[in-house]
Amino acid sequence: MRIVLKRIAKDIKDFRLAFVLFAAYNIMVRKLFHAFCPQLILTGFPCAGCGLTRAVFHILTGNFERGIRLNPAAVFWILFFAWFFWNRYVLGKTKQTAKYWLGATAAITLMIYLYRMTHCFPGAPPMVYYRNNLLQKLLRNC
Repeated sequence: MRIVLKRIAKDIKDFRLAFVLFAAYNIMVRKLFHAFCPQLILTGFPCAGCGLTRAVFHILTGNFERGIRLNPAAVFWILFFAWFFWNRYVLGKTKQTAKYWLGATAAITLMIYLYRMTHCFPGAPPMVYYRNNLLQKLLRNC
């Protein structure tokens, strides 16, 4: 267990600047736009990852149906991260196949997104149009 925690701590240390920048971005955009997604803020349309964090939370806390409604791709991301965590931190191996599994998970997410945009948009959150987007504000001022 000590080795696993040591490996995690090393990654946190190595990527600390990314964590700080991510936190700063999160605070800034939530204060200004009350949203996190750059695509949603710019265009008003949800992205493939919209609702993913909430979906993962609901699935991991036993509310599977709610999680799937928010973003069905969450199941694939949970499986990918479990596999990645096991290999990187428990086994201490960096698998070369990780980039292929990541690509496959991203492709599945994109396919689910395209289906949802053609069959479910607009609908229940997160598949809604964000009216307070920057593009609409720019077009109104022209």
